[in-house]
Amino acid sequence: MTAGPATMSRRSARRTAPAVDVDLYGRQALVDPHPVYRRIRDAGPLVWLPRHRVWAMGRFDDVRNALRDDATFRSGRGVAANPVANLLGRKTVLSSDDDTHATRRRILMQSLMSRAIRPSLPLLRDEAEATVTRLLHRESFDGIADFATRLPISAVADLVGVRVGHDQLLTWGASTFDILGPVNRRTLDATATALGLYLYSMRLRRSQVTPDGWAATVFDAADRGEITRSEARTMVIDFVAPSLDTTILATGQLLWSLGRDPQLYAQLRAEPDLIPTAVVEAVRMASPVRGFTRTVARDTEIGGVRLPAGERVVLLYAAANFDERHFDRPETFSLHRRGSNLGWGHGMHTCVGMQLSKLEMQTLLEVMIARVSTIEVSDPQPLTNNCLQGFASFRASIT
Repeated sequence: MTAGPATMSRRSARRTAPAVDVDLYGRQALVDPHPVYRRIRDAGPLVWLPRHRVWAMGRFDDVRNALRDDATFRSGRGVAANPVANLLGRKTVLSSDDDTHATRRRILMQSLMSRAIRPSLPLLRDEAEATVTRLLHRESFDGIADFATRLPISAVADLVGVRVGHDQLLTWGASTFDILGPVNRRTLDATATALGLYLYSMRLRRSQVTPDGWAATVFDAADRGEITRSEARTMVIDFVAPSLDTTILATGQLLWSLGRDPQLYAQLRAEPDLIPTAVVEAVRMASPVRGFTRTVARDTEIGGVRLPAGERVVLLYAAANFDERHFDRPETFSLHRRGSNLGWGHGMHTCVGMQLSKLEMQTLLEVMIARVSTIEVSDPQPLTNNCLQGFASFRASIT
């Protein structure tokens, strides 16, 4: 049997490209990812990962350019590193392109744009005040479970308008991200739980959501004929999964960074106008989503490597956000850093919940600088998730 031109082209590209023999989804890379990210960045703009049989990009400019080039780097065949998760997510906003993506995104953004979420500010502030008050009376607490989780879970549960327990939402969210990796043990262990969210959304009816919640808006769009009823149900996942873990992990990073550097927190208290900068920098440092994959729609060349159509590439946002070629001292939290990062993605697939995430974190900071004088943190425990990174927990105290 003779290999065809496409097969030969792919083999040739893989032989001539820089190869990095790392397990990107192995425990060591999840617990301490930055040495792996550095190896990928240093090897070249585009590298071949033989253990996963997938390409990877880790440099800031290359990842950003790929995210801008949605005609070449496509999401419609899924953004996971395995075919099952890509099949399950095919009707979500994340796994769509062109007009389909624009329509689904527009429907979600009716609930998530700045002017739509502004009326929720009193709810967010009340929950932020309650969280800080509660923790001020405790000797210590878990920086993730007791601090970072409270505001996102309260906001999302109430605003999405689904009648599901908070713990269930958190479990569904983490598992949905975990199955976006390759077919490894973590993916297999998380599949049943992630399927639970998928099956819940497939059975969801208008009568099961609150009339004025976000979920109701996608059913309204289906009634208008803009999307199908099946799309509407699946798009509820776009509200539930991305709205929780990414904000929680970024909020945890914010508390950790401020606790590790008292002078940083003192400066923020003295200059509250820096709060928006602190939030963006926390998202860069956290880089909660390690990366998503894209499928190459047409032959292209990156850094002298010819990438044939049909190949799958992992765009590593987390590696790009620590690229020394783009950021000065990227390992340092800075309140004076300028420019954007890829913590919320970039281009047409920029995170639809970015404005809500910013508002939640800014509200927490505003309450904290008014009431909290010192922050102490210790005992970090890293998260192990195929697609997410950050703290699973750490001890904290505030006075």
